[in-house]
This record gives sequence, structure tokens and C-alpha cells, in this order.
Amino acid sequence: MGLRELCEDGGWTEAQRARGGRGRRVLRLPGVHVVDTECCTDHKGFFGPGYKTGHGVVLSRSGAYRWRQQGEESWMDATAGYLVRPGDEVFTAHPLGTGDRSTEIALSPEVFGERFDGGDGRRKLVITGRTDLRHRALMAAIRRGTDDFELAERLHQLLDEVAASTGCGGYDGTPPLPAQRVHQRLVADVCAALATGSLNGSLDALAARVGASPHHLSRVFRRVTGRTLTEYRNELRIRAVLQDIEDGRGGLRALAAAYEFADQAHLTRVMRRHTGEPPSAVRELLGCGRVK
Repeated sequence: MGLRELCEDGGWTEAQRARGGRGRRVLRLPGVHVVDTECCTDHKGFFGPGYKTGHGVVLSRSGAYRWRQQGEESWMDATAGYLVRPGDEVFTAHPLGTGDRSTEIALSPEVFGERFDGGDGRRKLVITGRTDLRHRALMAAIRRGTDDFELAERLHQLLDEVAASTGCGGYDGTPPLPAQRVHQRLVADVCAALATGSLNGSLDALAARVGASPHHLSRVFRRVTGRTLTEYRNELRIRAVLQDIEDGRGGLRALAAAYEFADQAHLTRVMRRHTGEPPSAVRELLGCGRVK
């Protein structure tokens, strides 16, 4: 699975214990690394200090522990998370024992600053049930195999919700008329780019083509159209696949590769979601030969 491998099962190695746990990078995008981590330390008193070397967001998934960051002590469990900045001094304690699981999202200074600079400087995050479900859905999408474009948009939506919880979410109401017109032009540019051969490729590449950041593009597209950029792009990709099936061009395996679905199973899931039918039923409806 390459970058999308999950943490290994089994006992702890001495090297993992020395590091305090184990982690596996499960997704790498421009300016973003997502790491699935599990802690193996069980010291009941505070251990440290440790010093953070980069920017990022840590979202807890299970377990609980005490956390001291920049002199402020918190209780971390599955309803919490925290921001990190270079130089942050941290201490941890595990009065309930080992085994907490988290997702660490390492961000470039630019990606971090775009969302989290300018707030009140707090580190601890309160994670709502909605945000937690979005987080878990992202990890599930990584596990089952989804194209990087969709994963990137899912990730940016998650970061938007996390930023909103810190007071850094930006203005989310109806923008003034001049901004609405700018946003409408941006959406038109995106639709034109997708219509002229940009169905394949990354969200970052598409954003660069229209002169916007990925998270701004994703947010504006949803605000203007009422649907996500991934949903719209998948609609276009499925239309193209249906036309190719109707014209007898390629089997499912080849079409999945041509339109950059993760694999044939991913294409099948997206087709069922957008048409209500699996490829076998589509083939029969269109009166085509067998699609492999």
C-alpha cells in the first residue's frame, strides 16, 4: 500500500518503546503529511520535556492522557486535540496506561499559517462529534483506497472545521457582492479547467491553475454551488466513463486507470453513488457488451 499503510499489529519492539510509540505515514500531499500513531508509554507522572520542530494538528481517536504544552496542562481524550508550533515544549503522562491512538497532521508553515495564524494562540482543540466523524471518514477513505484529489479535499474540509473551533475559521456567512462575483468567476474558471482536460491530476494542481489555494478553492466552490468540488468532479468523471462504456472503449480496469480512480472497486463505488447502479447494470441499461 506504500504511503497508505496502516500501523502494524503485534507487540512493541524495543526501538518503538524507545521512541514512545509507533506511527506510519498514511498520506502525503503537498505541504501535508498524515501519520497514524499509537503511544506505548505508560509512565503515570509527567515525562519530558520534548520540543516540537514543525507545525501541525494532532487529533485523538482513542485512549486518554495528560498533556502539558507551553505550561498549560490539559486532559486529552477522543474529544480533544491540539495544535503544535516549532519550539513548543511538551510533557505527557499516562495515568490510565498505554494505547492511545491519534492522527498527526504535519503542515508546512504556509498551510498552517493560512488557517491557524491570527487566532488567540490557544493550543488545545475541542473536537465535536461532527468533526470527529469527518476525521474518521478521512482515515477510512485512506484505508479503502480513494484517489488523492478526494482525499485532499476531505483533508482540507477537516482542517477548516478544526480551524473554526479555534476561532480561525474565517468569515462563513454571505460575502459582500463584490466577493460573490469574484467567487462566481473562480468557480467558472474551475469548471472550465475541468471541462478542458483537468479531470485528472491533484487538487493542488487544479488550484494552482486557477490561482487559488486548495482550501480556499474547496470552500468557495461549495459555497457557490452547494456541493463539494470532489462531488462535481466525480459527476464529470462518471459521465465520461459512461460515454466510454456506451462507445465500447475499454473495460472497467482500464477506465479506472484512465480517469485516475484508485482502482476498479473505487470506480464501482463512485458509479453506484452517483447513478444508483453498479457497472454491470449500467452495461445492461446501455445495451453494451461485458465490461471487465
